[in-house]
Amino acid sequence: MKKILPMLVVAILGLAGCSGPSPDDLRRADPEGSTACIHYGGSLTAPGDIGQTNRQKAAEHGSAASTESIRNAVSTDAAGQPVITDDQAFAAACEQQGFDFKK
Repeated sequence: MKKILPMLVVAILGLAGCSGPSPDDLRRADPEGSTACIHYGGSLTAPGDIGQTNRQKAAEHGSAASTESIRNAVSTDAAGQPVITDDQAFAAACEQQGFDFKK
């Protein structure tokens, strides 16, 4: 029994680690808004359509963020799509979470 107990503990801990959310799940359901901030940073440096796509993704993730300051910088347009309405507030909220958009 003494030899089996450590193996059981390792097996249980291993299974517990496997049952958590995947990195893709965390990226899609990112309540703090870090994914929104990553996309926002990409929108500042990417050219043309890529920058616009990143900005739209930032707005989508930002609208679902539990971080109130990020969520408040996003509104919906006439088509019901989320859009960033206050760039300074959005950037400041992301910077409060540790992001740095200064060049």
